[in-house]
Amino acid sequence: MTRQAVLDATKDVKGSLTRVEAAFSKLAARPSDLWGWSLTGVFTRYLDQGSKQVMWLHGALGSVTALTEAASEVGDTDMELGLLRMTGPKLQAAQFGTLLLATWVDFLHLADAVLRHCPMCSAEKLFVDLHRVQGLMEPTLADLASLDPERVEAATTAMPELMGKLTREFDTLQRETRETLKLGGQVIAAMQAVEMVTMISTMKMALPRVPPSAPAALGVGLAMSSGGVMVGSRLVVSAEWVEMMRRLVQAGVISVPAVGAAVLIQGGQVTMAQAHQDLPKGVREALGDSPEVRGMQVTGRAGAGMSEAPKHHVLPQEHREWFERRGFKGDMDIDQFCVRMEQAHHEAIHGGGDWRLGRTWPGEWNRMIMEALQQAERRTGEMLTRNEILKIVAGRMRRYGIQMNFTSGSGR
Repeated sequence: MTRQAVLDATKDVKGSLTRVEAAFSKLAARPSDLWGWSLTGVFTRYLDQGSKQVMWLHGALGSVTALTEAASEVGDTDMELGLLRMTGPKLQAAQFGTLLLATWVDFLHLADAVLRHCPMCSAEKLFVDLHRVQGLMEPTLADLASLDPERVEAATTAMPELMGKLTREFDTLQRETRETLKLGGQVIAAMQAVEMVTMISTMKMALPRVPPSAPAALGVGLAMSSGGVMVGSRLVVSAEWVEMMRRLVQAGVISVPAVGAAVLIQGGQVTMAQAHQDLPKGVREALGDSPEVRGMQVTGRAGAGMSEAPKHHVLPQEHREWFERRGFKGDMDIDQFCVRMEQAHHEAIHGGGDWRLGRTWPGEWNRMIMEALQQAERRTGEMLTRNEILKIVAGRMRRYGIQMNFTSGSGR
């Protein structure tokens, strides 16, 4: 069920990304005017911004797919779940990266409408406005593109606040354009071109925004209906989406803060996110108010006191080449198989604080795991496969009380 939920979530993001790419292609096909004031002229740098982001998004989704396939073949339930959890940061990054790109498409559609239908509007001002919006988005996109679990989690948690800023920028730009069109006595067709952008906008659920002095409230919270989760009279997400997210949350693949941020954004409640705040009641109820959900706050995994805990390489780094020859490359590189552990636990499995003395203890993790793997190869008389190695490692992890919650660690 968890694997299917990961596949479904990946399919959702791929569908959204396909639509974003189609929009970029359509905008890129616009003919440039004689003066170059178009998205394929002076403004082409803003069109290229989106195309560059698409590359890492495809890479992240490809990595999720590869890990999901590897999980289906490993043959150990705990290790399979561990591999599926490894998809989490990549999947979160792709979900929110695609959402930001869809928002950028909104700005480009609006810019295109302004450039083509509003000769009274200042192209120079529009250029500066887009530069400012791009500056708001770039740090978050960089964090998401890093695929680093902590950076992705922090960026995800801050997304509703960023979407609030972007929504206000979009609304201001649209209102200024309407006022200019009125002053210039432009025809109704020009006004409709601008209004149409809002109708197809990713941010249409949040427009128009309330003034910053009167922040929106979640009110009675989310409520389940036959069609999905509702905020007031507005459909936010489908019941199928909620069930998919519930499975991913309870399996530890996706964090509750990420799901909460997505619901707040889709519901237009982008001013609600505050650091270190309990998730809104409606979000918890929609996800199933279980102990797993109650135990997590908006601070997420990075705020749970483990962000500075040592990362333990389950597959010993000094034997990297040995593992590479047996298939541990790319998305399955040994640096992906790290777990956060308390300092005392980490030292204990390595035989104490001095690693050199620790290696002399037969139960020391690196020595023990390599002896087990090499003995298995001697018994079979042939090189172990990657899945066979993971099954042996899973057994030893259970014996040593190490949870299979993998995170990426430092490389060579």
